[in-house]
Amino acid sequence: MTDSISFKKGTGKTDRAVYLVGTKTIPAAVITRLLRNLVGLSGPKLDRSFYQALEKYPEALDVLDGLAITPAVAVEKFQALQKESKPEVSNKRVSKAVKTAELFSKGICKRFKGTPEEMVTEFLKTVSGDDFKKEAIDCIAAYEKTNGKSKLGFIKTSSRTGNPAAQKALAKARASKKK
Repeated sequence: MTDSISFKKGTGKTDRAVYLVGTKTIPAAVITRLLRNLVGLSGPKLDRSFYQALEKYPEALDVLDGLAITPAVAVEKFQALQKESKPEVSNKRVSKAVKTAELFSKGICKRFKGTPEEMVTEFLKTVSGDDFKKEAIDCIAAYEKTNGKSKLGFIKTSSRTGNPAAQKALAKARASKKK
């Protein structure tokens, strides 16, 4: 009976994820919001909230009614499908060495040829020289002189400035996180 409810993963911005109820679709964002709003509800309150949230999708509601699927059963199925569709997220923090290696690896691949070992050896030989150190210091000093430093203390490498509204919103979000 609830096999008529399924999940179709989207591929991007133009092809969004949807829940299929029979052949009718409901955007995954609508179901996610619905499930968040139904936490702790049961009985008539759950039914009323369910129908109100999906009033823009009458065809899907008709399919559910035709299959005699109650809102409580539909919510359970949506929750189960939502858990299946979400990939496991690793909360492991990446070390500074790994991040730096990934960053420099892209540049090494664009500049040097050969096997990975040969490329890294050539890169290390190049950056360990005194002439490289002098040039790097000169470039960084020029960046600092022309572009200044960011609010976080990093030397900026371009003269671009951020969107003031976005910067204010970001500052506000960071301030609320600290509380």
